[in-house]
Amino acid sequence: MANVLVTGGVGFIGSHVAEACLEAGDSVWVVDNLASGLVEDIPPGAVFREGDVADAAFMRRVVEEARPAVIHHLAAQSSVTHSLAEPLQDARTNVLGTLGVLEAARRLEPPPRVVYAATGGACYGDPEEEIVDENCPLAPASQYGMSKVAGERYLLFYGEHFGLPVASLRLANVYGPRQRATLDAGVISIFVEKLMRGEALTLYGHGRAGRDYVYVKDVVAAFLAAARGGVDGGAYNIGTGVVTEVETLLDILCRLMKKSPVSVERAPLRPGEVFRIGLDARAFEQKTGWRHCFSLEEGIAAFRESLDT
Repeated sequence: MANVLVTGGVGFIGSHVAEACLEAGDSVWVVDNLASGLVEDIPPGAVFREGDVADAAFMRRVVEEARPAVIHHLAAQSSVTHSLAEPLQDARTNVLGTLGVLEAARRLEPPPRVVYAATGGACYGDPEEEIVDENCPLAPASQYGMSKVAGERYLLFYGEHFGLPVASLRLANVYGPRQRATLDAGVISIFVEKLMRGEALTLYGHGRAGRDYVYVKDVVAAFLAAARGGVDGGAYNIGTGVVTEVETLLDILCRLMKKSPVSVERAPLRPGEVFRIGLDARAFEQKTGWRHCFSLEEGIAAFRESLDT
């Protein structure tokens, strides 16, 4: 049993990480400003502190109170389109927020392990190869990608210079229960809701854009594996290594849901979006033994089933 702090712990991925830590018997503290998370998603049994990770004084107080052995840092502004419209707010949350977490962590004795939710697709831009490993050059094509890369660089710097045990997980496109269709980062949840409501769909990239979709339970398992150690000071891809075109994704959803869209529009990619990318996660697998368990169809089926319960 350990004290664990989860920032963004009321959000989509963070709430699942917090629940998994609680199920493992940990004492869990959750920090969230409720900008996108819902009060009903505060994990039962967790100690909740409402506040902004970019508020350095607030983070110091929470870390000193919780005295965590592990900090899972998932609080973030996660929308590419929002980062283009509000780059200062994006940087405040993703850069200053990460720096606030790290500053609070390095003052604790013994220092906690910090596991950071980085971005897999947005940090590499449009690479020459479709499936990339961690040696691929970083070339973010949006303010969101740049702010997440900056947060990762701060994390790795604090690991090297202040002795914090840190790990950065570069996540592919995560999907699953609690991913809200009102946020533009979750194409699967958006498509599911529009199919259920009988609304028109838009396929950006003219249906040819490709993504690596990884189920949230597999991502949670990666965070727990990183918390156990063995990956200190590194950045690791977390994905399936499979690229699925958005048109193929829609076909899978229609078949599993037994529904058809009322209409489909094909449009160019929006500014800042990547055309095609998949993540090679073998480095993390070799270090920790983690492997993704859910195929895309299995994950979608589990997600769809959760909507009926």
